Amino acid sequence: MPIKTGQKNVTTSGTPVQINAINLEGKQEVAVKAKNSNTGTITVGFSSATALNTSTSHFKLAAGDYVRVVLDDLDEIWIDATVSGEGIEYIVDIK
Repeated sequence: MPIKTGQKNVTTSGTPVQINAINLEGKQEVAVKAKNSNTGTITVGFSSATALNTSTSHFKLAAGDYVRVVLDDLDEIWIDATVSGEGIEYIVDIK
């Protein structure tokens, strides 16, 4: 099975971005990790509003922290950062 890895950065803190669309052909587990070099917090949500770093609906990741989620497509994940230019790495097994 091929493994897909990638990265996504938040250009401007307070402006959530979607992870790149990658159809996973059925639900698959994805690991999303805050980059080790981050100095701030990454916020993760299922929409722009829930990922916004001033919202109360997000999941927070410090540098090196990760979360595993089951998805149909990577674009179901939105991220924001408390520091502009910081971001995440992801890995998924493509079936």
